[in-house]
Amino acid sequence: MRIGFDLRPFLREETGVGIYLKNLLYHLAFIDKTNEYFLFSASWKDRFPAKKIPIFAKTKFSDRRIPVRALNYFWYEWRWPPLDHFFKTALDLTHSVAPLLLPTRGKKIVTVCDLFFMDSPGRAGKEAGKTFFTKAAGALRRADGVIAISSFTRDELVARFDLEANKVRVIPLGLDRKFLEEAAPAALEDTKKKYNLPSSFLLFVGAQEPRKNLLRLLEALKIVHLQGQQIALVLVGPPGEDSNLLLVQAEKLGLAPWLIMTGYLPDEEVRFIYRLATVFVFPSLCEGFGLPLIEAMASGVPVAASLTSAIPEVCGDAALYFRPEEPESMAEKIIFLLKSSQTREELVAKGKKRAQDFSWEKAAAETLKFYQFLGEK
Repeated sequence: MRIGFDLRPFLREETGVGIYLKNLLYHLAFIDKTNEYFLFSASWKDRFPAKKIPIFAKTKFSDRRIPVRALNYFWYEWRWPPLDHFFKTALDLTHSVAPLLLPTRGKKIVTVCDLFFMDSPGRAGKEAGKTFFTKAAGALRRADGVIAISSFTRDELVARFDLEANKVRVIPLGLDRKFLEEAAPAALEDTKKKYNLPSSFLLFVGAQEPRKNLLRLLEALKIVHLQGQQIALVLVGPPGEDSNLLLVQAEKLGLAPWLIMTGYLPDEEVRFIYRLATVFVFPSLCEGFGLPLIEAMASGVPVAASLTSAIPEVCGDAALYFRPEEPESMAEKIIFLLKSSQTREELVAKGKKRAQDFSWEKAAAETLKFYQFLGEK
């Protein structure tokens, strides 16, 4: 088969779908020596780095100087030009990691990470809140196959869009095995000094956007402090819509000295920060999976997380859960974990075991099976 991908989700900093696409492609390259992969990127300013191109046994790569907005407009409004056009060959299948189709004369697969853009379009980011909200339903119905990254998302898709159950395949995300490796004490100490990290801190990893619910996490932190547990909060991830609001909120609550925002960091440094954390807190309002959850569990950090969407499906009994709309509930679980070393140890043991259920090798193999299934239909 000739299989097409748009590489732009990991052209720059990798978060969310970009991490998913990069890991999927790298592991497909390792296991698939038969099919031919057509990899596409486009931007007016940025060129796709050669070192980031997955090395397939059979591949063609095209990097075009086309403005991103212009290409997206033609693709999502007019479904033209087909991806086939850029390679001057007919593609058998394209796979989009957004809930919008990549135009092709062949078959089309989309991956859906979550449906937050349908529930709260005003809080889902500019592209997701506008383009995804208006066009995803039609794209999902026209798609030949849909990948959901959790059973929760699969059930939502089938119910909301009246999709045939056999059209939707559940393929969970994987774990970068480096998170299971022990870190050298010197590397941990260097990271601690570099970012001026205290000996004990709460950690969140992810984008600073509304659905991550970080403003309520700050309210919970204030309650934790008032209960006599003075601990810092470290936010690792790219700036987002809530970044300035978080700074204002921290100042208002008297927490500015206790808030550390590192910005986007390379994977290696994130791996070390996980291992330095006391508790990992994940207050998100909606997740189709929540990749930082399995990274934290693999790193040996006890997890406190939202009792919502796919989060309990991912963590199982390896997390302590709170109601994300209630800072009091969040604070209660954080305080309990800070005070109970036994509970922390139990969650660490369960988390390490749970994290090993997820692998990119497995995700790539299941995705390849889905390609073959659709190719034979």
